[in-house]
Amino acid sequence: HQKAALYVEQAAGREPFGIVAVKHLSGPELSFNNILDLEAAWNTACDFSDPTIAIIKHNNPCGLCSNKDMIEAYKRALAGDPVSAFGGIVASNQPIDTALATEIDKTHYDAIIAPGYSDDALELFKRKKNLRIVSLPNQQQRFGKTNNIDLRPVSGGFLVQDEDYYTEQEFKPRTVSKRQPTDSELSDLLFAWRLMKHIKSNAIALVKDNTMLGMGTGQPNRVVSVELSLQKAGNAAKGSVLASDAMIPFPDTVEVAAKGGVVAVIQTGGSIRDEEVIATADRYNMAMVLTGTRHFKH
Repeated sequence: HQKAALYVEQAAGREPFGIVAVKHLSGPELSFNNILDLEAAWNTACDFSDPTIAIIKHNNPCGLCSNKDMIEAYKRALAGDPVSAFGGIVASNQPIDTALATEIDKTHYDAIIAPGYSDDALELFKRKKNLRIVSLPNQQQRFGKTNNIDLRPVSGGFLVQDEDYYTEQEFKPRTVSKRQPTDSELSDLLFAWRLMKHIKSNAIALVKDNTMLGMGTGQPNRVVSVELSLQKAGNAAKGSVLASDAMIPFPDTVEVAAKGGVVAVIQTGGSIRDEEVIATADRYNMAMVLTGTRHFKH
């Protein structure tokens, strides 16, 4: 399937793009699940323009951080959920040098993906025979929108939709609470909103200092996703911001978040109870930002 996809790209007159262009540098053959997780890891890390580390487990980010210091970015990403990170996949949107490789090497992973590696970093990783090491140019940052489609098989056919993408000009968040978010809160809210694109719904994430502290994913009940996020974040939740991948339909989501220490929320808006939800945020002196767009990954 991987070779067939590569042939289609070449036949269309394009250079191989995305995960089919990956270079397998070391380790066992890539499995079906490896390729899916590498795709999720790479798309997550490369969706951020700042130096970023993403750690993926079962197609969802369990760790994420953007930081100019890549070692700090990795340490913060790992701290988000070190238990889940074990056996996962690490993606770096910057080349990996020896110092960063030395930190990554302390934990067991199935695969590493990055635009490149220093010679010493590659030799260090190759000592682990079962570690898959792959490289891929950071094409998302070079080209912006990829024009990829989301294709899903269903019985008797398939579903097709455009990729989840918006430009900075198209994205117009607005504050609806009495309290405006601080500059640092707004930065974290926008980081968290971009992160929402990569977590399966019902998705909630807590963020502070451009670092994911905890997340809840795939839950039928959005409040449960909040509770899972707070549980993962622990004491670090105090002073964090929360992102919801779709509208918050009831005030209970905000209530639980506020009692857990969350100070600001970003969400789609559009619920018939928006006024009640916003009033709840005001009661807790929380800032609330509405995007008017949703992610809702399925």
